[in-house]
Amino acid sequence: MSIDTLLDRSWQELCDKDDRTSPEEYPDMCLITRGELSQFLVDASFTWKESRNHGIEIEESREIDSGDVMGFFARGHFDRHKFAEACNDYTGADAYYDRRYVKPDDCRHEWWRTVPVSGEPGVVSYHNAEPRSRGAFAVTVTTVVEDYERKRTQRWIDEHHKGRAAGFADGLNWALRILDRVNPEAGDELLRRYREQDKKGGAE
Repeated sequence: MSIDTLLDRSWQELCDKDDRTSPEEYPDMCLITRGELSQFLVDASFTWKESRNHGIEIEESREIDSGDVMGFFARGHFDRHKFAEACNDYTGADAYYDRRYVKPDDCRHEWWRTVPVSGEPGVVSYHNAEPRSRGAFAVTVTTVVEDYERKRTQRWIDEHHKGRAAGFADGLNWALRILDRVNPEAGDELLRRYREQDKKGGAE
């Protein structure tokens, strides 16, 4: 329901009550009680929120050991754009800097089932399931936070490897320069062995 529809309905309900019509000189006014105003505001708030989350109830998926939020899901298969908007309404995530911000391309449809966690009474984990199999239920899901953390970790690993490779290359060049002065043949042999090892997949 839109705000305009809610306004028209609420106004009509108020006008239909006895002794609420306004004097002729104020045709667009009507008496209202505090309780009625409160209810109209509640209805308006609910309608406004529903227009932002499309009536989709968002739940958090968390890492069992740490309890960190890894993503979000909703029970049922929803339009990806609406699901993304519902997630962002739930978190209030900013599109420019918040790792929780969800885009439609981050969302997918899956089927899950619940599995009790051993040694943790009342705790369940979610596992992928065959569609419409016993105990399976449809979900719309995003692992946007987990994906962000995985990419960040991979960047750290790549940077470490690059730094290590650069450091090794600097050390090799230094050794070759020294050997070129004190023992050129040893330098040539070192370079030959390095190239052979590099062809095999890296220096030892």
